[in-house]
Amino acid sequence: MRKWLPTLVFGLSMGIVGCGSTSGPDTSTGGAGTGGKASGGSTGGSSTGGSATGGSATGGKATGGSATGGAATGGSATGGAVDGGTATGGSATGGKAAGGAGTGGASVGGSSGTGGGAGGSGDLTAAKPSKGCGMKDGVKTLTTGGASVQSGLATSTKLKITTGGMSREYIIDIPTDYDSSKPYRLVFSWHQAYGSDTGNANGQYPANPGQNFDAKSYAFFGLRRAATDAGQSAIFVAPGGIGDLPWDFKRDLPLFDDLLTLVTSNLCIDENRVFTTGFSYGAMMSYALSVTRQSKLRAAITMAAANYALPNEPTDTKEPIAYFGITGMSDTRCPWVNSDARMEGGKYCVSIHAADNGCTSATFPTATVGSKKYVCYDYAGCKSGYPVKVCTFDGNHTPSAVDDGTNGGDDGLKAFMPPLAWKFISQF
Repeated sequence: MRKWLPTLVFGLSMGIVGCGSTSGPDTSTGGAGTGGKASGGSTGGSSTGGSATGGSATGGKATGGSATGGAATGGSATGGAVDGGTATGGSATGGKAAGGAGTGGASVGGSSGTGGGAGGSGDLTAAKPSKGCGMKDGVKTLTTGGASVQSGLATSTKLKITTGGMSREYIIDIPTDYDSSKPYRLVFSWHQAYGSDTGNANGQYPANPGQNFDAKSYAFFGLRRAATDAGQSAIFVAPGGIGDLPWDFKRDLPLFDDLLTLVTSNLCIDENRVFTTGFSYGAMMSYALSVTRQSKLRAAITMAAANYALPNEPTDTKEPIAYFGITGMSDTRCPWVNSDARMEGGKYCVSIHAADNGCTSATFPTATVGSKKYVCYDYAGCKSGYPVKVCTFDGNHTPSAVDDGTNGGDDGLKAFMPPLAWKFISQF
């Protein structure tokens, strides 16, 4: 087992290093474990150990006063919608095919709390075709010289890009029936510590052992399957990090910018529908982009995010962006609350965006430890087009908890997060 270097603390408290682990890597023996090291040093295989242990995260109450209209009672409440219960893991409902403005819908069991705000800036409902729209040879130009992904999907290609004076690796997944005249949603998927772009693309499980962690079920944290189940198409990009603690905002911001330029110049992308997601260290990178690249991103979906642990953590520019945060209430690596005084933790990643989006300040319920359930809340009063959603669940540091109310555990096919995350994306 790799050991954390004591010098790589990055100013963290509670013994958490880069929102990764106090004792070992963010991977497990339960994943596919295929692929070698990604260029730049990120590992492709799974390593032993690494699941988070420990009790519930400190803190837990949301900041601010009570939601207008009172607490939710079993369904939607005025002032915000709360839902909970079992996710089926099946297809997400609603939403048009990529390229159009998806109708989406509310999360399971409750209505969306996006209405009533002051209104966002610009027309975000219409498609904004990228430079690559109409380029018949765009796919060939982009993927020539690439390689297949070991244990990955036939639609995924491993490629290299020169950025920041370095050769970096990334994987792109393009639908088989790609149409250069149709603007597609583009989703960036950032891997966790001790992970890799290969593990991201072939569904390698990043935290605890479980079933169905393969490319078909869990590539790109299950979002590709969820999109397919919903009858939609999207293009996915999985950047490859450097080393076991893979992301540094100052170093890797140009990687995001250059990949976005490269893909939009060769493929038909709806530039009004570019998204970012990730788990753990990858969630930290997504969160960092969500407070700095709002003009480039439509929404961010983070699983076990932290707002204090990324090297060269950026300052929030306070521009609106749609945001969905998911955290386990027993997560001790990227806790729900790390410090109320410093506004650190997954709770504050959500509340900061709620404030930036003009949402109504709210106190909302969180999942109860031992319930084997999740609870979601949609903020009310947000600027039109800029919803903020939060889900907490009974579990630790994982992106793939099963919410069956009985057994808990992890499963790439039954995980409750992918359908909810894709439903959030498909509303745009």
